[in-house]
Amino acid sequence: MVHLAAFFALLASTAPVWAAIPSLPNYRLVWGDDFNWSAGSSVNRDPSNGWEVFKRSRFNNDNDEKQEYRDHPNNVRQSGSGELYIIPTKENGIWYSGRLHSFRSFSVPAGRAMVVQAEIKVPNFGGSPAKYKGLWPAFWALGQGIRQGVKWPKCGEWDIMEVANNRGTWNQGTVHFALPGSNTLTSRSNGIGYNGQEYHTWAIKIDRRKSDWKREEITFWRDGTVYHNVTGNSINNWGQWNELAHKPYFVLLNMAVGGRFGGAEGPETQGGVGSAVRVRYVGVYESV
Repeated sequence: MVHLAAFFALLASTAPVWAAIPSLPNYRLVWGDDFNWSAGSSVNRDPSNGWEVFKRSRFNNDNDEKQEYRDHPNNVRQSGSGELYIIPTKENGIWYSGRLHSFRSFSVPAGRAMVVQAEIKVPNFGGSPAKYKGLWPAFWALGQGIRQGVKWPKCGEWDIMEVANNRGTWNQGTVHFALPGSNTLTSRSNGIGYNGQEYHTWAIKIDRRKSDWKREEITFWRDGTVYHNVTGNSINNWGQWNELAHKPYFVLLNMAVGGRFGGAEGPETQGGVGSAVRVRYVGVYESV
């Protein structure tokens, strides 16, 4: 028989510790990552609380992106000082980069609110310097339905931080969806400026604490400032609001090269750590 003290000590030693993730008043942390592992290490691969490092050929994407996503320390690694690097690299004429998906997905129960938040630094795109041409980092979430055969955009998507060199220091926050009976893309977007090469806290809050679904809200934040708000009433369709605000979503981080949003890359585009997106933490919180 295992002694109880030893059993609880074992639990404590194996449970995730996210000391560098900030607390939020009136919320509890339900999942996160503070990327506080040794230099050069990959991310946590535990299916119960870690990340899938996505792999995809550059010839198989819907956005005309030019990179290949791969699981390689040149593209996804930790700094050793509490940062995740997602790095675009060009090797033998081919662009490579990294994309992470949380294994877990998250939904907010009726009567509660949920916040998905990260602290992120991107290259300084101010003035759209040629060395960053075509770079397109993002912090976003997709409806779990896409893992179960529901096509995009019907599954739903939240773009919390989506920036690109060709858009300067302007972030676009968006929800993507399709109305029931259709798979035609519909979006609600708004944006806010930011300072390149500085850390910012980006967050989305899904708030179901109203008794009427039309008064429920999806709110986007940068450093505590609201920059986009979508309500059930503004969508005005319960079926699609259910997909956007009630169903589970999983978290993504990536750095694309080229594509419809990021614009064309060029021979002057530079890869390497200086062109990386850097992440100090990701946290998912639920109201108490």
